[in-house]
Amino acid sequence: MDQQRDRKRILFVSYTAMLGGGELCLLDFAKAYRDSSEVLLLTDGVLKTRLESLGVRVNLLTSSKRSLAAVKASSGLASLKSIGELWRLGRQVAQKSKDFDLIHANNQKGFVVAAIARFLGGAPVVWHLHDILTADIFSPLNRRIAVTLANWCATRVMVNSQATADAFIAAGGNSRLLRTVHNGFDSEVFDRVKDNQAGLREELRIPRDRPLVGIFSRISYWKGQQVLLEAAMQLPNVHLLLVGDALFGEAEYAERLKNMAMQDSLKGRVHWLGFHEDIPALMKACDLIVHCSTAPEPFGRVVVEAQLAKRPAIATIGGGTSEIIEDRVTGLLIPANDPQLLAQAIQDILSDRDFANKLTAAAYEQAKTKFSISSVCAEFEMAIAGI
Repeated sequence: MDQQRDRKRILFVSYTAMLGGGELCLLDFAKAYRDSSEVLLLTDGVLKTRLESLGVRVNLLTSSKRSLAAVKASSGLASLKSIGELWRLGRQVAQKSKDFDLIHANNQKGFVVAAIARFLGGAPVVWHLHDILTADIFSPLNRRIAVTLANWCATRVMVNSQATADAFIAAGGNSRLLRTVHNGFDSEVFDRVKDNQAGLREELRIPRDRPLVGIFSRISYWKGQQVLLEAAMQLPNVHLLLVGDALFGEAEYAERLKNMAMQDSLKGRVHWLGFHEDIPALMKACDLIVHCSTAPEPFGRVVVEAQLAKRPAIATIGGGTSEIIEDRVTGLLIPANDPQLLAQAIQDILSDRDFANKLTAAAYEQAKTKFSISSVCAEFEMAIAGI
């Protein structure tokens, strides 16, 4: 990544400007290529501010938010109301891409626009696929359109895990397009944070002798917060820290969780913090981190973050998390949707400090090596080589 003169000129394209896992990944690559590249955002938001703070050139394409918002994963991409807007954006991206070696599409809507741009004579397209293309999240029509466009228009399809790759192939994707590029993390951000629980515990009025279990993700049914709350009902001494917001129309689910937390078996033990960016400090205030998604995770950023924070991690089996955690070596893996087994796994870690320390030591070394920014940038370089 030090060979500035040989570095590709990349036009990064992203539909969403909210900070999800895919957007955090984009921040790393856009920063690494900021001297030769540019980011085009199709909607405004916090991502634009974050990119600019890193010295990345950012442009915002004007678009009809209402029209693009109609293009939903659950309903397919062939809405007649949105085709004209997608085509107009594709024409703009095609013209803009003439000054670049390739277009990097960071999400599905961004990829549709990039594919149209390629059809209109734009630069070669790399689709960075951060999602598992399954019926749990994507409609059959949506999957077919996305995979067909990939097979026809993409020069590469980057995936963040083998699970994501397998789902792409199962949906009809061409395996020859695939390259694996994991998410990257700066371990020094975690190393600089001291292990100090006193401040947060005092603020939340948590007794020092009570364990604190954290869950870090947006509030969504498939992220499994309800499973953790049900597990905690069986662990009367355990306090819970919930970090994240309901981002995509899931306020009803958030309200359901709050009602659960008011039950006598949980009252006073569930602490809601909403969205926070100081993840390393909050994780180090916890005794362990759980990641109990009810559907397979494409990657599982929170698991790696927990490992870098030197906190034991418990995650559900399936998807990218099973590729990050080796059960009982770098963390614990349990079946999805099983509060009883989750409660037992939490108790196993809390009751055996030597076991917990052994897990965290092995996990930290793996995360620091395999998922470092430099390692992941090297994967990125290999993925775009020859384009």
